[in-house]
Amino acid sequence: MPIARTLWEAQIYVALETAQAGPQPGEVLAPAPDFELGDNLVEGPDAWTYRSPIGEITIPYSSQHSSTRLGAHWGLGRSQLVDAAEWAVVGHLYADRTIAADMAYDGQPGQARYHVELGWELAAEAIREAMKSLPEGTNGGDAVPDSEIWTSFGADAKARDPYLVSRARLEDDLEYYAGTLADFRALYSDS
Repeated sequence: MPIARTLWEAQIYVALETAQAGPQPGEVLAPAPDFELGDNLVEGPDAWTYRSPIGEITIPYSSQHSSTRLGAHWGLGRSQLVDAAEWAVVGHLYADRTIAADMAYDGQPGQARYHVELGWELAAEAIREAMKSLPEGTNGGDAVPDSEIWTSFGADAKARDPYLVSRARLEDDLEYYAGTLADFRALYSDS
């Protein structure tokens, strides 16, 4: 049974796997079903079991708790479910959706502001997840190695965009997403 680091990672994994199995593999990434405690999310002695559309996934309480305390939405350590190219795609999708929300934002505090901030946070965090697969050091290489892209979704994404997981592209994406979040917060810090 697959093990996710957090509930959020479990949902991303399900969305990616569902998209890969769809009629146009990898074309549309729809959200996974919401968790319904007692229905598709079952409590066990030391972990939840998520009964997802693609099968059961285990989410250890300790991993979820540690990740939440440290603000790591996707989890601590490296993902065993989502590969580097998939993380880059997830980051880009969050950024694309957040750009629209950011442009529609009216400057008022509340849910709209929270969703814009969260969107930029998740976009940057997804890119950081992809960067965990970069070789260490400046002589380590200029891209995530192919061995770190083990899913067909990730391989297809890299084939469509060969620079998707290059060091330069990931660094640029992270700088843009984190910088936009910082700018957004600075602009609306008084509201």
